[in-house]
Amino acid sequence: MPITGVDHVMLAVPDLDAARAAFTACFDRPSRPGSRHPGWGTTNAVLRFADSYLELITVVDRAEAAGRPASRRMTGVSDAGGGWVSAVLAAEDLPATCAALADRGVPVSPPLDGVSVRPDGRRRRWRVGAHGEEFRTGRLPSLIEYLDPWPEADPDPAELRRGGVHGVAGVDIAVTDLPAAAAEYAVLLGGPPALGDRSATWTLPDGRVLRLLAPAGSATPAGSVGPVCAGDPVAAHLDRLGPGLCAVALAVDSPAAVAAAVAGRGGAVRPGVDREPVVDPAGCAPIRLVAARPAPSRGPVVTAGATR
Repeated sequence: MPITGVDHVMLAVPDLDAARAAFTACFDRPSRPGSRHPGWGTTNAVLRFADSYLELITVVDRAEAAGRPASRRMTGVSDAGGGWVSAVLAAEDLPATCAALADRGVPVSPPLDGVSVRPDGRRRRWRVGAHGEEFRTGRLPSLIEYLDPWPEADPDPAELRRGGVHGVAGVDIAVTDLPAAAAEYAVLLGGPPALGDRSATWTLPDGRVLRLLAPAGSATPAGSVGPVCAGDPVAAHLDRLGPGLCAVALAVDSPAAVAAAVAGRGGAVRPGVDREPVVDPAGCAPIRLVAARPAPSRGPVVTAGATR
């Protein structure tokens, strides 16, 4: 099926201005002022990278947000202090993709059109699938297809890689039942994963990695039970926010150099479970810094959110 990769990641925050300031201070790169999403009750700000972006999103109209399962999830995460909401996967021919998923035993909410409205009135249309209860519960990520390009010209490519940050390299998704989740994602992504003791991993067509992670002590795809580990970050995420996106990997020129720069600007840096540096500008959403790899050969490079 034509799921082409990770388009962007969503981070729900209770205070959008404070989150923007924290990310600017951490990575020394500005975020674009937000757009309103009529019908969804949300507004956002965006940190653009070369071929992906990070969306900071908050609820500004609770009554309006109550009418959408996706917005209700954002409300819940924001009320819990903020955190990762979801990866958003890029899809071609979204109606056909959603129909094919249903035919293969993974029903998802059909595409719904939406629009982002800038403060100056410029608009950008998009459609999103898998936005219902599967999204609200964190069971599946949403799928997006853009109907318009960015409302403004792309910035200088060097600006998009400012500070040695290339963009999203991968996403980690916390699950409670790894065998069941791996089976469903195998249908979603069109193939089986590489299995680990507590993980199921896919490399997507855009070269990004999507990894399902189970908490310590849970059943593995082989049916065994892993060892209990105190302080397990996956278990902690599940306890606080339930299943869903729990960490994001950013591809950078040098993890050590970027970590040192973040620390020099007063940001906190800690070692991750895989020994890579982890930063958390918002205090609720860990970001792993990983070395950038050569981009896969997939034709002309497109910027994040370009019409696909």
